Amino acid sequence: MSRIRTITHIIGITLVVTLTGCAKFPDTPPVTGKQLVLTMTVRGKIEPVDGLDPGVARYYFIAIDNDGDDQTGPWAAVFPPYGGNGWVTSNDAQHSVGMTSFIEYDAANPDGYLYGVLPGSFFLNTTSPVPPIRTELLEGGSTLRFIVDFSQIATVSVPAADITSLDINFITTNALPVGGEFVPGREWDALGPSGQNYVNVDTTNDRLYFGDNSDGPVVTDPDLDIIYWSIEVQTVSSG
Repeated sequence: MSRIRTITHIIGITLVVTLTGCAKFPDTPPVTGKQLVLTMTVRGKIEPVDGLDPGVARYYFIAIDNDGDDQTGPWAAVFPPYGGNGWVTSNDAQHSVGMTSFIEYDAANPDGYLYGVLPGSFFLNTTSPVPPIRTELLEGGSTLRFIVDFSQIATVSVPAADITSLDINFITTNALPVGGEFVPGREWDALGPSGQNYVNVDTTNDRLYFGDNSDGPVVTDPDLDIIYWSIEVQTVSSG
């Protein structure tokens, strides 16, 4: 298992911001009282398009499951057919069970966008993208941080006020073979040695979860190699 640490504490809305980072904000962010602060750090830099070889693409995802069942996923898609979507799967991906929303950061989503998963197969049907409350690129470009309001990850079955737990995984890859074909040289990283050690988050209390993914797979590309992640549940006030 990945080393996962938790800290339960009372937190306000003030966040420590690295001075070298940049941030993006939507014009009218929703506020429901609960938010997630999601952080992912790689050994190299967050670099969707390689500066030396523009033909090299990288994709960074945070997969979120708000179905109330901590056994369904989300998991990294490791082998062909790569989950049917190129990057994520679950114990019932055929019916899009195991992930209800995700953040995607890549060349097509340069500010990081949040997508909701609609009924269908293999998580291919999604809502239109929306920006998180906040997107930051920190620590000289090695760290991504997103702030997401619970209203943005709510579902019809589990509205924002009823969210008591979430399952979250951090996933990176250099190829999205949607057709399921084998891709030589495809690399990926996620939580745990098989990409299935997603974190079960209790959202009823303000709490910080974090780990170093020391038992993750061997990743030769430092810009895909996850070396730190954190998930913070925080209560905020609109006043």
